[in-house]
Amino acid sequence: MAPLLGDWDGSTPSTTPNGPSKSVLYVDAYDSFSYNVVSMLEETLGVKVTVMTIDSEWPDGNMHEFLRHYEAIVLGPGPGNPNLPKDVGIMRDIWNLQDTELLPIFGICLGFQSLCLHHGVPIERLPYPLHGQVHRISTSSSDIFRGLSDIEVTLYHSLYANLDALSHSQVSSVDELDFLAWFSLEKDSVRRKRIPMAVRHRQKPFWGVQFHPESCKSEKEACKQLLQNWWAMALSFNKIIGREAYGALPETIITPHDETSTFPDIAYDMLRWSSSTSPASAHRSLQRGDWTAETISEAFNKPGSPTVVFQSDNRFSIVSIPSPGSWRLEYSVEQQKLTLYQLSGDCQILEKSLTVAQLWDALRYLMDMKKVSSGSIDSPFWGGFLGYFSYELGLSCLPHPKESAQTSTSSDPPVENSSSGPHVEDPPDVSLLWCERSIVVDNKTGNVVAQSTRASDEFAGKWLDETLQLLNGQSQSVKSTEKSDLEFLDSILRRGVISFPEEMDYKERIAACDAELEAGESYELCLTAETSITLPVPAAESDRAVFPWKLYRRLKKYNPARYSGFANLGLVKIVSSSPECFLDWDRKSTLEMKPMKGTVRKTPDMTLAQAKEILSSTKEMAENLMIADLIRHDLYGICGPGGVHVEKLLAVEDYGHVYSMITHVKGKIRPDQPGYSVRHIPQFKSTNMAIHGLTTLQRCLPPGSMTGAPKERSCMHLKTIEGRKRGIYSGVMGYLDLGGGGSFAVMIRMAFTCSTDQEKEQIWRIGAGGAITTLSTPEGEWQEMLTKLRTVGNIFAPFDSQ
Repeated sequence: MAPLLGDWDGSTPSTTPNGPSKSVLYVDAYDSFSYNVVSMLEETLGVKVTVMTIDSEWPDGNMHEFLRHYEAIVLGPGPGNPNLPKDVGIMRDIWNLQDTELLPIFGICLGFQSLCLHHGVPIERLPYPLHGQVHRISTSSSDIFRGLSDIEVTLYHSLYANLDALSHSQVSSVDELDFLAWFSLEKDSVRRKRIPMAVRHRQKPFWGVQFHPESCKSEKEACKQLLQNWWAMALSFNKIIGREAYGALPETIITPHDETSTFPDIAYDMLRWSSSTSPASAHRSLQRGDWTAETISEAFNKPGSPTVVFQSDNRFSIVSIPSPGSWRLEYSVEQQKLTLYQLSGDCQILEKSLTVAQLWDALRYLMDMKKVSSGSIDSPFWGGFLGYFSYELGLSCLPHPKESAQTSTSSDPPVENSSSGPHVEDPPDVSLLWCERSIVVDNKTGNVVAQSTRASDEFAGKWLDETLQLLNGQSQSVKSTEKSDLEFLDSILRRGVISFPEEMDYKERIAACDAELEAGESYELCLTAETSITLPVPAAESDRAVFPWKLYRRLKKYNPARYSGFANLGLVKIVSSSPECFLDWDRKSTLEMKPMKGTVRKTPDMTLAQAKEILSSTKEMAENLMIADLIRHDLYGICGPGGVHVEKLLAVEDYGHVYSMITHVKGKIRPDQPGYSVRHIPQFKSTNMAIHGLTTLQRCLPPGSMTGAPKERSCMHLKTIEGRKRGIYSGVMGYLDLGGGGSFAVMIRMAFTCSTDQEKEQIWRIGAGGAITTLSTPEGEWQEMLTKLRTVGNIFAPFDSQ
């Protein structure tokens, strides 16, 4: 029999002076907050954490021998229901340890519920879920809460330990448990219900908390003290029973569910096609004058030619310029095929079958081998790739469970796609343009940098000198074509047919989301719908070539945004005015993510102060907080303990036609201290930020602000509920800089087409939606979707009809 908890004084220090770090096992239930927990444990307790997923098998089939290497176990939060064996997996094995095998265990949320359920407490649905809500709980001020009375914590649960459901005969079965904290839940305007928030086993070293101590809105110091109290008691237990861990296992014992693959041969072809790219970016600078990124693109890019223009964070606009060494690539997830297209010379085309993992390996290899070490300090892009990654590419990057059955736990059948709109072609999941020549406009200082990684372009009288001469000698002030553009666009748009989402269908999908939220399958589901616009293709080839560009110019004027973009890449045409940063990184060590969640339409009567009041509601703050905690998890997986900082939390800002709530999180790359998700990747020890940025992109897609949390389970349900591919919408667009930096925007407030010039009709697609939480209303979400849709949809209406 294990000693009673009351016999432990918890005074044992967490580590001996100058001694090795102690080891803790973390069991991950595929939650999107797991690395927040891992980092909090390592930062607060000075321990080394090993991560296993709930569907893992015990090494060599010997759980007892494996656990001898650890001082304690932490069972993490996650989606689902502890009554379902697949949702807790190996957690159930751990509760059945014999007395001689016991070691301290700490359960969080799902781990807490699993502990209670194993000891006879029913786990049932709350009257209403509490996802992303911050509340004050009362504690016993004893045990792990010693020195802590009431504390404010973040809740992410829709299920609870229902002590009231126990019959008189069942009460004795849970006498082994002591409940240490409570939350008073309002059932209606009169009645309240006490919900257990923390528990301990009276004889075994088992503890659990229903709340999330790792959340950025939980009281940080109080939660650190809570963990330190638990750790002291855990080590005291181990000391009393004489349990001493063997020491840490090699990291190769347990590895993430990464696909192992051979290195793709086509990477060498990519390197060969980039042979004219040198390790230096030569440049010339001048003041902008009348030039804009758009007029520069018109001066250097022929209508209809492969072109990308991308504006990053309202500051730098990057314009691709064709060169003899230009080429582009496309990748299809469904076909697992990479295609390379030469854009000059022989115009060769190469195709190769390869996995998604091999695609990322090829990109990392090329960015590393063609690293550019010098260029203009005033330019964030010296050369490299411009283009996009689709939402479906992001789905393929998720750490899917070994058995990822896509079944709904709600009683309602999944909603089928009932869209009656026209058939549309799916775009490639990746399309990138290799740029040796580019021009960068600093919209703040007016500085213009023409640059090239082709060594011959630096010579006197060659491309750089010619470009500088053109930019200095040609004024753009008289090239106003606004009236003719308006007439040209309206002549086509008047004949357009718009297929809107059906209101009833969208509200049925909201109901399907609600069912999953109430079942504990997700905390938040970012539901979207698609509008398609069918337009006639202009008869003249020249008109067909310029139509997408003129549409982009119209969108940029109507809805200026921090991350505007245009792309003409094969069949794909993109016009974008995205307000949301997905991921930026510099050439040294800093990663930044700025998720946006919570939107208010701007009207003459709506001020910023009023928008802040509206967005301070529990619903709106919960939406943003859930994504804030999700991206902290993503960045902690890359940057490790101590490497992530919340710069701005739940801030409301002006974004043109709307006010939006954003959170700003920074991460710091330290090659000698990688985060848990990349510790097994040899390339991550590189000092080249291009490698770290690409890997972060791979690990963080698709954008959490477009999925919900937990990401993997939410995406699974959204795929069933939406019944369609999102394509480029909800993906990301930006650049990969050979100097090491990168910038990508979330593809919202955008439209794209994949129609060929030979077709009689062109179909443009616009996505819009919003985060569904348990506090959402069908009418409110429908109106929010329409507000976002109008931002882009209005450019497809003829001017004389507005």
